Amino acid sequence: MDRFEFSRFYQLIPAQKYYAWGSETKIQALTGLKTNGKPLAEIWMGSHPNGMSFLDIEGKSIPVSDFIAENPEKALGKECMEKFGFLPFLFKVLAAEKPLSIQAHPDSETAQFGYEREERNQIPMDHFTRVYKDPNHKREMIYAISTFYALKGFRNIEEIKANFKNFFPFSGNAFVDFRYSGEADFYKKFFTRLLSMDQTLRKAMLRELETTASGMGQVEQFIFRKLLYDFPEDRCVFSPLFLNCIRLEPGECMSIDEGQLHSYVDGLCFEVMSSSDNTIRGGLTEKFIDVLELFNIMKFVHGSKVCVEPVAKGKEELYCPGWDEFCFSAVATGGMPYSGPGEHSLEILFVYSGTGKIENNSYSFDLMQGMAILIPAAAGSYTVSGSPDLVFYKAAMPL
Repeated sequence: MDRFEFSRFYQLIPAQKYYAWGSETKIQALTGLKTNGKPLAEIWMGSHPNGMSFLDIEGKSIPVSDFIAENPEKALGKECMEKFGFLPFLFKVLAAEKPLSIQAHPDSETAQFGYEREERNQIPMDHFTRVYKDPNHKREMIYAISTFYALKGFRNIEEIKANFKNFFPFSGNAFVDFRYSGEADFYKKFFTRLLSMDQTLRKAMLRELETTASGMGQVEQFIFRKLLYDFPEDRCVFSPLFLNCIRLEPGECMSIDEGQLHSYVDGLCFEVMSSSDNTIRGGLTEKFIDVLELFNIMKFVHGSKVCVEPVAKGKEELYCPGWDEFCFSAVATGGMPYSGPGEHSLEILFVYSGTGKIENNSYSFDLMQGMAILIPAAAGSYTVSGSPDLVFYKAAMPL
């Protein structure tokens, strides 16, 4: 007999993550969490062991992993159980006050190999040099809540050449005038030269930019100034000239594939990702930088600026990047009831604004701003209704 009820809804208690690049106010204002003077960077909604969420059950905090383990098919759904055997996604709210590191994430094979290697070498999970925190690949998608700035993927070769020649009239040729065979070879040689430059050259390039930076676009200038202010000694401060500079307006969505170099620079967003904490860094951080492993997992190709476009289903806008692990929904009810699907995986719902309730044939739960709700697969069809300003967001596995 199950210890838990799987036909009902549960309030989810997210894990709180404090990192140097986070904000003292952004997530707190959205969720009602108290400000404690520390930069809250993310809240995690899911079952990853590095940031486990809990269920509030009769005043007791129960790990989501325990709930799933009690009856995986009722919690996750049959298809999710057969395909993954665990909750395959992690849902976050992310607040960037400072730029995140230049980073990329591994594919499944590399993650499995790297995790097993570090386990064999007995590197503690919290050790400074630990890279692989789990054996899972990591894909991610962000949905902008505020205006959101990011770097994503290499610019095309001609753009990079033009930028380094125009903005660095004395030193730029050293980075782009070399023999190469194909796109991947160019990016590898270019990025190697950039990361291996000495500090004397970096300072000289910054002096050149003092007279040429006004020629950058508005988004490029904003991002460059942020990087320069927070990481003045870092070689990756020149990233806006060789990576695509992205400005997302609220409601716009962008995906990041495995191996794609990127950084989130400023803003508040929802993030849905594979259930993984594997990040390999190359710069803009005080954390461990593993350039060799970064080169091992990176895709040396021209990156895309394309955002993920929603598919409208009544009040719901559905964002599907085409991956098996997750999809994301934005629902502005406008005071009208929303009917959830009868067949679904485990879903996590976050209330952005307004008040209301979620109910099915056997259970009803009141909703308030900042609340996170876990909906087991066995809860079946449900209805969300409430005030005209009731807006919620939802992560799930696509069926």
